[in-house]
Amino acid sequence: MTIRTVVEKTEPRFVWLDAVDPTPEELGELAADYGLHPLAVNDCLDPEHLPKHEVFENHVFVILRAVDETAARTADTVQALTRKIALFHGPSFLITIHRKDQAWLTALQQRCLIGLPHKLGARSDGIQAHLVAQLFNAALDTYQRPLETIETRLDQFDTKMFEGRIEPGAGFRSELREIHLVRRQVTLCKRLLLRTVDVTQRMVPGAGRSATLLRDVQENAESYHFYADELLDDANTLLSVQLALASHRTSEVMRVLTVFSVFFLPLTFIVGVYGMNFDFMPELRHRWGYPGVLAFMALVTALIYLWFRRRGWLRG
Repeated sequence: MTIRTVVEKTEPRFVWLDAVDPTPEELGELAADYGLHPLAVNDCLDPEHLPKHEVFENHVFVILRAVDETAARTADTVQALTRKIALFHGPSFLITIHRKDQAWLTALQQRCLIGLPHKLGARSDGIQAHLVAQLFNAALDTYQRPLETIETRLDQFDTKMFEGRIEPGAGFRSELREIHLVRRQVTLCKRLLLRTVDVTQRMVPGAGRSATLLRDVQENAESYHFYADELLDDANTLLSVQLALASHRTSEVMRVLTVFSVFFLPLTFIVGVYGMNFDFMPELRHRWGYPGVLAFMALVTALIYLWFRRRGWLRG
């Protein structure tokens, strides 16, 4: 385990410790030093835990999930797309626990190390509230780039679809898989952001400077959740339109086949009648029988064509 002291003040007493990949034994020692609740400590060891908020006697426990910037483009599960960070904060301490270093958290710690804590006033609760708000906002901001990327992919798919650049076959199946993946990713982001909104709502106190900071965090979380909700609606709409277009293409093919079958059905009937071997068929020995039958078949075809055209069934 690596424990870094990010912020430390003596007057009043306050410390921010950052623990990276602690073992259960090391986490137990840290819990004993700061009086952390055993149930909350156990939750720290669960890599798939969703955002949550719990209040204990001498501290508050929070779990956040931030988007992993190294996640694969096809990541579509909580553990593949995001990373967990656990927060314990009390009157005089803030402890963050995570398994791997995360770029957004490292950047926040660097800003704190160059003097941010000295601008936060004298009270330790003011320092704590400011740092917790900074952690929340930094974690929420990790959703911005993935959501913007999803929006760009949806716009590109929308343009290709309505410009007719998505053809039936392997290309269509590939695009359908792509939009389905995007929908899964934005659904996952929306679900995590909804849980984060619930956490922020439970954290906001009734009044005070910390209430102002945490209300700002709540508004930020709600904004990202609304953004994800809009993208999910767009993805569902595009998926529905794409399936409708595929159904329309199938209907067009069936329409063409039906038209051809209607043209040939009476002709096949006529040919079938004259294919019967009867002795008394006057047209068989008539000089103009064969041309007359062909002319009659042409007339039937013309009448069917005119009927279809009059009803508008031959229009594209």
